[in-house]
Amino acid sequence: MNTKLLSRRKFVRYLGLSSAGATLAATVASSKEKIQAGGDDAKEEIEKLKKAYEELDARSKLILRLMLVFTGLDIFI
Repeated sequence: MNTKLLSRRKFVRYLGLSSAGATLAATVASSKEKIQAGGDDAKEEIEKLKKAYEELDARSKLILRLMLVFTGLDIFI
């Protein structure tokens, strides 16, 4: 009877580990999809911003550059 109890405990332990592994794999897969979708969305948004910046007139571009320099974000110029 003692070996039967040990085998049940092993089974429950393995069942717990396998379900935890399956949960982890599902979480990683869904996170990967969200990250890829977010990256695509970010690229589209950057392209829209670049296009909008190119459509600005010279005075607006100068004002924007000065604002970036004064705020310390001149790395984006």
